[in-house]
Amino acid sequence: MTDTGNRTVRDATLDVLRQLGLTTIFSNPSHTEMKLFEAWPEDEFKFVMGLQEASVVGMADGYAQATGEPSLVIINGGPGLGNAMGGIYTAASAHTPMVILGGQQARKLLLGEPFLVAKEATQLPKPYIKWAGEPSRPQDVPALIAQAYQIAKQAPQGPVFVAVPEDDWVRPADPQPVRIPTVESAVVPSPAALERIAAALNGAERPGLVAGPAVDAQGARDALVQLAEKLNARVWGSPVWPRGSFPENHPLFAGVLPPIPELINERLAAQHDVVVVLGAPAFTLFTAWDLFSTAPAGLDQSARPQLPDSIEFLHVTDNPEAAAATLAGSSFVAPPGAVVEGLVPLVERRERVELTPVREPVPVPEASTPLTQAYLFHLLSKELPDNAVLFEELPIARADFHEQIPLGPDNGYFATASGALGFPFAGAVGYAVARPDRRAVVVVGEGSAQYTLHSLWTAARHNLPVTFIIPDNAGYLSLKYYLEDQKSWERGYDLSGVDMAQLARGFGVPGERIETPDRLQEALRESLHADGPMLLDVMVADPGLFRL
Repeated sequence: MTDTGNRTVRDATLDVLRQLGLTTIFSNPSHTEMKLFEAWPEDEFKFVMGLQEASVVGMADGYAQATGEPSLVIINGGPGLGNAMGGIYTAASAHTPMVILGGQQARKLLLGEPFLVAKEATQLPKPYIKWAGEPSRPQDVPALIAQAYQIAKQAPQGPVFVAVPEDDWVRPADPQPVRIPTVESAVVPSPAALERIAAALNGAERPGLVAGPAVDAQGARDALVQLAEKLNARVWGSPVWPRGSFPENHPLFAGVLPPIPELINERLAAQHDVVVVLGAPAFTLFTAWDLFSTAPAGLDQSARPQLPDSIEFLHVTDNPEAAAATLAGSSFVAPPGAVVEGLVPLVERRERVELTPVREPVPVPEASTPLTQAYLFHLLSKELPDNAVLFEELPIARADFHEQIPLGPDNGYFATASGALGFPFAGAVGYAVARPDRRAVVVVGEGSAQYTLHSLWTAARHNLPVTFIIPDNAGYLSLKYYLEDQKSWERGYDLSGVDMAQLARGFGVPGERIETPDRLQEALRESLHADGPMLLDVMVADPGLFRL
């Protein structure tokens, strides 16, 4: 056996991380990870500290979506992982490639119940993890991390987890260096599948396309524009629209589909005879009309949501589970980006004629006191840099946001893929770590901001180009309008007294509270061109029942 000298598992792991390019680390460590950080090579690894694990995972999520490569998280594998689960849930829904190393107690203590132990360590993050493992021997840690990385990266991508006992880092390394194979995706759409989809589109009188997040994630956004223009077909954003896969200011963009089956059917049936869903589930649903009622209800004997028979639905996804659960008549398991690119030369070019508008004209909002969220978004659209990347979480204001800020081809757009709150606030910080050349703009309500508020500190620590804009209506108003008797449960949605500007300043980010229109546009301009992060807490009126 080859003599390893003083080489440890820690040394071998750092070599593996270098080879994999995992040299930016998002972390909020506990003592179970500290042996890894002994004599840390700061010139080779960028350490991004977060103040709470949910923020750490959210930042790593944004970083991975910016780079297209797996990100690395190092946290405690017990309570730290528990704190992070909301972020992991969202990363799994977004199919974000991420490697999470969770610190475990030392091996010889695992027979008892030591402090910070992770019981059944690989089970805690399930089912919201793609794969989880723990090393049988200390010397297996580096190879297991390499294996986890490859699993995270393959479609459907997602977060993976490796539990590492505290003392493994200082044990002797395997005398043989870890061999990291080249693993490349060789999956391509079959010619027969492409021809079938193209034939359906070519034979349609009124074709329609639904753009899902995988189209942008796989670099096919421009190809989707070409496909839509060649077909003269409307493009809808997939329900919940977690990533902008088509320019919202394009004349063929029809808007974002609501996550309610009755409304999906109403909007598509009136416009199309063939619809191809690309890179999203068919469909992500949030609720149904009958579930809005708070009246006593009998036994549910209603049918599962169905799509209209008048439309031929074809569904393209790289996720076999989404294909199996599809509401569409036909589903194809293939990389959506490659399918879009493959369809462009196969579809027949149609005459470019103006389609009947499906979106109502958007009125220009006026200044008022109190301010309206629509007026805030209107002014933001005037000041927004052409290549700004937007991170949005506005459960009650999405309609106004997308109407007043029609994002262009050079804008990026991200939102939560799961419905769990907190990703955009942290994700923008991680994105800015990867892309400091672009301004990240967070537009998040004051309620959503509380879930990963700690990200402000990291933004200040690294002087990142992030603008935080808070449409502050002093409540979880998306909950309020589910109730008929809204006063009886006011304490459950009232957030009056939260001062986001003061909170920002406490974390080291310049913050300003805006209550009138007088300085709003000037403050927006300053925040979007600041040297580092800035937060604007903009007090807005209750907009009333939210629109979908």
